[in-house]
Amino acid sequence: MKLASVLILAALTVPAAAQPPPAPISTPVGQFDATLSGQPIRLPQGPVQVTVSETLIPAGASLPEHRHPHPRYIRVLAGRIAVKNIDTGETRELKTGDFAVEALSQWHTGQALGDEPVRLLVIDQTPPGASNMQRR
Repeated sequence: MKLASVLILAALTVPAAAQPPPAPISTPVGQFDATLSGQPIRLPQGPVQVTVSETLIPAGASLPEHRHPHPRYIRVLAGRIAVKNIDTGETRELKTGDFAVEALSQWHTGQALGDEPVRLLVIDQTPPGASNMQRR
């Protein structure tokens, strides 16, 4: 084997200087001690089941009146939604990137705004096996 070939093979088999991986980055999204309607956040007592789901609301669609007997947290992954609290009369608009703690045991509805569907990441904390959705 010629010397030039040996040098090329040696260069291919020597590992490059290892670069350390980039450091993790944590960006706070928010800190909450109350729901959208101002209720203090209280966690269920006893065993808790955490359920994570994604909800898609088509453009222009509305959610029926409902309430949550247990804590529910949402992150808007895409779109804009108007959340109307029937009990308080307040309407809050949430957009992509927003995080909210939903009202507890208060009737409310949601309306997708604009031409884009709404995608929500939903996190429920309930007693094991319990539903966190009540409809009228």
